Amino acid sequence: MILQDKIKVFCYLGLLPFISIPIISWISPKIAYDYGLFILFLNWSLVMAVFMAGTLWGMALEQKKSILPSVLTFFLLFLILNLHIFGDSRPSVLIILSLLIVYELIYRYEKKLIINLDWYQKLRFHLTFSIRICHLLMIAFIFSNNT
Repeated sequence: MILQDKIKVFCYLGLLPFISIPIISWISPKIAYDYGLFILFLNWSLVMAVFMAGTLWGMALEQKKSILPSVLTFFLLFLILNLHIFGDSRPSVLIILSLLIVYELIYRYEKKLIINLDWYQKLRFHLTFSIRICHLLMIAFIFSNNT
């Protein structure tokens, strides 16, 4: 398996929780609340965003570009983590919306760093688009199942 294929496999494996958690939540809200799928979604989203911000840092250093966007992304994620840990324990639309914005920022900055990798730009577009939809599905789930 060539490197490009391995990257695609790992990227799509990382997307599976983003897709499966909203699907399970919408199919069975009881399972979603009983097993804390909302918290699992938030935690997974935070971990993946931190990972992506870290890769931005490395790419920026390699290309001798500013790491400031990556540092600001880490700072935003730190604020979101604190809101998640010390905020209200109920599902928070604000946290998901904040993560959605962070993923958009990561995508826009990464797009500037991967100019010569067309296949990877397309892959990142599809992944980020899917992640956006999954975050919006979780926001809709919260609003529709808020009792």
